[in-house]
Amino acid sequence: MKWKKATAVLLSMVMAVTAAACGSTRQTQGGSSETGIADSQGTESAREENGQVPTLTMFVDETWWPYEKWEGAIPEEFEKRLGVNIEVTRAADDNQLSLMVASGDMPDIICSYRYQYLADSQVCYPLDELHETYPEIEFNVDPIFQFVNKAADDHYYTIGCGFSPEYDYDKYDKILSEGPGFMYRSDIAEELGLEFKTLDDLDDTFAKVAEAYPDMTVCSFNCAHKFNWLMQQLGLKGNGYYETADGTLKWWLRQDGLLDYYKKVNEWYRKGYLTAENFAYQSEDETKEICVGGNVFANFGYDNHADNYNAAITANGDDFRFSLVTNELSDSCTAYDTNCGGRGLYITRSCKDVETAYKLLAYAYGEEGMKLLMWGIDGEDYTVDADGYPTFTYDFQGDNSVLQPRGLKYWGWLVHNAIVTSIAEANSESQTAQDRKNLTEHVNRNPVIGMIRFATDSDEANINAKLDEMVKNQNTNIFMAESEEACEEAFNAMIQQAEQIGMGTLEDYGNTTYPELKAQYDELIAGTK
Repeated sequence: MKWKKATAVLLSMVMAVTAAACGSTRQTQGGSSETGIADSQGTESAREENGQVPTLTMFVDETWWPYEKWEGAIPEEFEKRLGVNIEVTRAADDNQLSLMVASGDMPDIICSYRYQYLADSQVCYPLDELHETYPEIEFNVDPIFQFVNKAADDHYYTIGCGFSPEYDYDKYDKILSEGPGFMYRSDIAEELGLEFKTLDDLDDTFAKVAEAYPDMTVCSFNCAHKFNWLMQQLGLKGNGYYETADGTLKWWLRQDGLLDYYKKVNEWYRKGYLTAENFAYQSEDETKEICVGGNVFANFGYDNHADNYNAAITANGDDFRFSLVTNELSDSCTAYDTNCGGRGLYITRSCKDVETAYKLLAYAYGEEGMKLLMWGIDGEDYTVDADGYPTFTYDFQGDNSVLQPRGLKYWGWLVHNAIVTSIAEANSESQTAQDRKNLTEHVNRNPVIGMIRFATDSDEANINAKLDEMVKNQNTNIFMAESEEACEEAFNAMIQQAEQIGMGTLEDYGNTTYPELKAQYDELIAGTK
């Protein structure tokens, strides 16, 4: 396997100075640190003798995270079962993690999606080494999970959330696949006799609403998910690699039909269905506010937004509701799932009690801990039927007024696998559940593509970052072009810029890395059959 790895000069210098000044670690032949682990074992033993409850600090590297404190019945139950106190800090901005890592002054545990900062033996403890250090702690990690989370040094440091191998999906008849969504005001649709059976119906519907309600925003879009639902209906990917018919990888900007997608959004903008202000929104709450306020007919967002917004509308005492389009409107519909794991928990080299932190990860990533954090307390918040599917005593898609008092659901997003979320609402009749049931048969899963990671400060990482920033800037120019010709011209300019930045270099890297990764992954999967 050809791997590239580069560590930031600043990080190396800080770590070297810290180690020299403090003498806090002793490197083994294999490059791991033993003293920190030994010290933490002594600390825990002393605490047990004194009857003290250990406290672990955790940093959540997500500025949008809905909870600021580890509080409520569910977090408290988690602490009780583990015999530990947890203090959580949520990221204030996107720079906080990199500054922590560079300085070496970190909390005990970090939850982050930024694998490139933390999957490093100078920064965090490899979980495979901790398995050997604490064999008495039951923490069995499936070989597939070990493989997809493996770093350049052949260690793995976390278990990225949101992934499950194919054979876990096969254990359940009912799987729900989440994704983007499109919703509309059901009262207005009924009044005007509107329906959504094909993608062409969007044009017809938008025109009728614009005529009947000239002072209403015809359609809005969520700043995070934008028009991903339309891309999905057209069978398009919105980022990264896609696999062609001959098995090679290409960058997503080369997809056939991508220009047609841009032209359609641009057409809606030129006809006044989309507002210029919406393209300037920086927060998801801005879109929610105008939708819940009754000023918008339709909205592109996520599949749970209709149910979530309706809960807020009900709380406001208003009588209109949003309906989610739960049927796929195109034969081309494809949901590309290349996820091999997102955010995960990392035990840092600053951890004052490694053994307790390791126990926390072992429990949180286990089935009982995962379901506690995601679903709640068995018998109080949910019950499970004979086939293993839960039924909730609360609205699983409810807003924070429903979930936050007990600390439900979102702490489960720290560690959940794909199955815990995919079966959560299998027994539900909600719009969200129905949409996810229908989408499942259109999912194309390939976690190996997600394993193609770019090492920090590598040429590939820099090209990827530049491409992302360029597309972000050019998207608005394309969407808001003054004519169809100008839209096409702006699109072609974006593709030309992508070539100049190095899109081809990323494709070369992907096609060098992908075959070996895929062969190893397929071999592991075959070994489970």
